Amino acid sequence: MDCGSFLRKKHVAAKQLSRKAQRKAESGLERFFPYSSFRPFQRDAINFVFDVIKSRKIGLLSSPCGTGKSISVLTAFFMAKELDDSIGRLLALTRTRNQLEIYCRELKRIKEYSSINFVVSIFKSKRAMCPYVRENARLNSISYSSFLHYCTNLKDGTFGNTCKYYEKTCKGRKLSWRAYNIVDKIKKIGPLLPDEVYKISVDAGLCPYEVTKVLAKYADIIVGNYNYLLVDSIRKSIFGRAGIKVEDVNCIFDEAHSLPHYAAHILSDELSSASVGRAKREVEAFGVDDFGFLDALDDVTVKLGGEVYGEFGLNVEHVIGKRGIIKPLLKRLRVNDEKLLEIISELEELGEAIRYKRAEAGGNPISYLSRCAAFLADWINMVGSSYARYAKVEVDRDKSRRVRLGIRCLDPALAASVINELRSAVLMSGTLWHTDYYVDVLGIARNRCENIELPSPFPRENRLIVVDMSVTTRFEERSEAQWKRIADHLEKIIWQIDGRVAVYFPSYAIMHEVVKAASFDLPFVVEKKRTKIVDLLRFLKSHERCVIFGVARGKISEGVDMSLNGRSLLSAVVTVGLPYPKRTELQMVLVKYFRERFGDKAMEYANGIPCLNALAQSAGRLLRSPEDKGIIVMMDKRAAGRFKEKLPKDWREDMKAHHSIEKLSERIKCFTTSYEKPSEKETRI
Repeated sequence: MDCGSFLRKKHVAAKQLSRKAQRKAESGLERFFPYSSFRPFQRDAINFVFDVIKSRKIGLLSSPCGTGKSISVLTAFFMAKELDDSIGRLLALTRTRNQLEIYCRELKRIKEYSSINFVVSIFKSKRAMCPYVRENARLNSISYSSFLHYCTNLKDGTFGNTCKYYEKTCKGRKLSWRAYNIVDKIKKIGPLLPDEVYKISVDAGLCPYEVTKVLAKYADIIVGNYNYLLVDSIRKSIFGRAGIKVEDVNCIFDEAHSLPHYAAHILSDELSSASVGRAKREVEAFGVDDFGFLDALDDVTVKLGGEVYGEFGLNVEHVIGKRGIIKPLLKRLRVNDEKLLEIISELEELGEAIRYKRAEAGGNPISYLSRCAAFLADWINMVGSSYARYAKVEVDRDKSRRVRLGIRCLDPALAASVINELRSAVLMSGTLWHTDYYVDVLGIARNRCENIELPSPFPRENRLIVVDMSVTTRFEERSEAQWKRIADHLEKIIWQIDGRVAVYFPSYAIMHEVVKAASFDLPFVVEKKRTKIVDLLRFLKSHERCVIFGVARGKISEGVDMSLNGRSLLSAVVTVGLPYPKRTELQMVLVKYFRERFGDKAMEYANGIPCLNALAQSAGRLLRSPEDKGIIVMMDKRAAGRFKEKLPKDWREDMKAHHSIEKLSERIKCFTTSYEKPSEKETRI
């Protein structure tokens, strides 16, 4: 046989094999997708994720809210696994507890529908799954890092008593027979929500978190938050116990538009002058010699805070060099750098002793001394241009001023580059509109990347997008007169809308200025830093006409499902201004760092796309089903300028700009009267 004939036969065989695999994949789609019909473009999403997993790629999937992304990626994984059982596990990472529960519900549907057997391990945080926390409410008030210290020391018997739940779960490094039987039970009846695993485990006297960790060893699918991959210590703990290799894992990042900010935040930290004050009282109460370290740190921090407040005022970060704190500390303590590091190391150990004494006396297992020493160690040891250091002054709940020292990681890739080690990965969100940004900023290997942007499945005529060209929150044009004009226009816009309205601002300061200048007859809620989502949803469900005021990038603008039985609770979303990051020294340091890495893309990556994402996420609260109809109002003339080119094509085409608030209000009125609003009774069916 000649070489040409051999290659032709090989090509024909490959095509036949490909067709066979395609037919098998199609049958897998029917077998694993548990719903009777597909939403628009849902098949495209499933096929994209299937190809990414099968081909060991990194995929970026942009698909609007309400398109069924969670069930799509799960279906694609089972399709790929049926074709090749060696593809490994699926790790689904979410930002919120609500998203985690969505995955559990969808997995239950798949199991009931397809009758296949698979094992799922679903994690909440270690503290949320700890029986001691539910038995001792005081443990909820301590920092998460203090809780982790407490957990480790309790397991090791450092406090004298050991954890009874851990003891019954693990015998050394081995699983107890009781725990083995519970894990086996959960494997058979799962997938179970973390609260369901909690009850089964605690009823058996076991640690729910350790049971979940052991369950991960047998799991086809693991669900948790971003930390389970991005934080080295957590990943090694979970993966190591389960015998999982990163290179064998297929990973889904839900709400991936937030991944750059989240990844950078993992390697960032702040220390308050209040913590320094508590540490001083702590060493006095426990009779610890801190070598004068805390008095020196307090003096340096207070002096620096006074300078920052005098020049910049409140809530503005002033960038300082590493030596800005260390040099005056060395002078005050009369030591050199090496001796300072020795002192810090010793103080961390003394802090652990204080933590033990507190716990032994029945108090919270915390140490402010340890906290201060650990922060200063990071301040010194985190080197390179990837980190910026700053100081700012804030007002606490008791109205007193506090100084905050901060370390900000500028490079998300330091935490996120582990994505490149995965077998495959899918980053998905409703707003991954600029894929180059995510590839560059997260440090993803470009040669492995595939991307798809799916159009909105909702009828475009169901959405009105209007721009108020007569107002702006542009820094140079901010004034009391501008706030009054915005407030007046807001009143007119809300008056035309027969339903619930969400209004989002670039900052708390602007929100308070506008709300103060406005007068509303409707019930309204103003977001605070302590606002609870459950209270907000209860408010929305209790009022057919009302207003909620929030901040873009805040807790009520992203990842919050404001819907009831699949239908949106909102009739309109208003964005006041463009939510660009605040113009501070810290932000300019980020621009400089990005310019060194990405050249001309620096301003776009540091300012433009974060602003676009914040606006898009706020607007994403509006339409949740094909039957929903609603209005998006952008109150800033810049939205119809150069910024418009950053928006998706359908947004640009549908956008209507008005210089007159009367004409804008009339357009809203025409839109709202062009359809019959469903009654609350219909919505609840």
